[in-house]
Amino acid sequence: MITPGEKLFSFLSKQPQLTQEAALHLHEHWQTQRRLRRGDFLCAPGKTEQHVWFVAEGVLRLYYPVEEEEVCVGFAYENNVLSSFPSYVRQQPSSFSIQALADCTVLGISRSDFQQARERWPGVALFWGDLLAFVLVGIIEREIEIATTTPETRYHNLLARAPHLFQLVPLKYIASYLRIKPETLSRVRAEASSKRNI
Repeated sequence: MITPGEKLFSFLSKQPQLTQEAALHLHEHWQTQRRLRRGDFLCAPGKTEQHVWFVAEGVLRLYYPVEEEEVCVGFAYENNVLSSFPSYVRQQPSSFSIQALADCTVLGISRSDFQQARERWPGVALFWGDLLAFVLVGIIEREIEIATTTPETRYHNLLARAPHLFQLVPLKYIASYLRIKPETLSRVRAEASSKRNI
């Protein structure tokens, strides 16, 4: 049985920016462990994020809790790194939630420890920069996709990009992420299934 710490070290060791020494150093300080039950919050609105998290087990959703409905903006699952990044970077209360959709184990590194590691190890600074760039590019591409494509295209793009999500995440959250109604997602999935069976 692979432990959460072993999963984290394996993940860090595969990052091209990190030397083995830097990966070991990060691993030593990335030791805050939280176990979440389904429905628990890793981060809630109004709380200021103090950690960067590695998902060792489980799946989580990131969403904005607006009055009319919850707007899902992303998911995180095994071997993902996440945080309430705007809150973490600005040290202001978070405006969105990170909630477990299943039992989860996450490991965190504190903001102060991560800052010290970035100052000491150039590779850690590169790792952090690449992580933020990856998040930023994902947000931009997602906004363009939502603004310029049909529900059918969004569904097929997500299915091609992350087919496992449909096994891990309730369809109502996937519909919210795709900015379509659940009944529209059901129709699109049915149509796609019927085409495959022709």
